[in-house]
Amino acid sequence: MKKIDHALMTAMAQNAKESPRLRAHHNFHAELSDPVNRLAIHLKKGTYIRPHRHSESHKWELIIALKGQMGVLIYDGMGVIVDKFVLGADGDTLGFEMKPNTWHALYAISEDALFFEVKPGPFTPTAEDDFAKWAPKEGDKEVVDFMRWQELAKVGESYC
Repeated sequence: MKKIDHALMTAMAQNAKESPRLRAHHNFHAELSDPVNRLAIHLKKGTYIRPHRHSESHKWELIIALKGQMGVLIYDGMGVIVDKFVLGADGDTLGFEMKPNTWHALYAISEDALFFEVKPGPFTPTAEDDFAKWAPKEGDKEVVDFMRWQELAKVGESYC
């Protein structure tokens, strides 16, 4: 039996803290080729998840908050925010499901945030065309400004 318990959450928090990317994943699926991918993802405040999409026609995503609060941004193809909300274990929105080809990004609002993700497999790394060209690449000097903008931006706004 696989469990999401406090021991796992503590270990993931430590792994995220030690990671240069300030996040950690724990797969519940046995193989990346499994037909359904299930994973817990721990975010430390300050991690950058570049806006991206999953363009394969079957790649929907279900995300459920387990701990803390996260900002969720949904963009159109030009980088305009079409939806923005707080996802949190103790908030109004506990989870959401996205259709394939939805541009999205998440960021930690609280110091530690944890969510559970379910999506069709097999796992394939995100193709370069599925990362937003209107958002800085991970490691670019603009990332800090972009992250600050995401936190303050409102529906209808774009970074460019």
